[in-house]
Amino acid sequence: MPTTYTMHRRVNAPVEFKGLKGQYILFAGGTVVADLFLFALLYIIGLNHWICLVLCTGLGAVGIGGSYYFSRQYGVHGWRKRSVARKTPKVLRSNTRRIFIQLKK
Repeated sequence: MPTTYTMHRRVNAPVEFKGLKGQYILFAGGTVVADLFLFALLYIIGLNHWICLVLCTGLGAVGIGGSYYFSRQYGVHGWRKRSVARKTPKVLRSNTRRIFIQLKK
């Protein structure tokens, strides 16, 4: 019997899947894919398969847990808003009106 997962999307609401919202679904998926490639690479190199399994499981759990943390902490757009807010200056100061007078011309 196949398992089905439902995705509920209301009008003007972000996509949500198992508690992950928006871009964090892609981050979690990218973590899983990168984890599989890492496992394959380490196994091909010749590392013991138990070490590969433990290492990749731990890194995958940290990555997925981080996705859930950021999804809860920042919401859909909060992480991007925070990164943009850090790049903007705190205070814009102008000691003269010369700039604004030149803009008018």
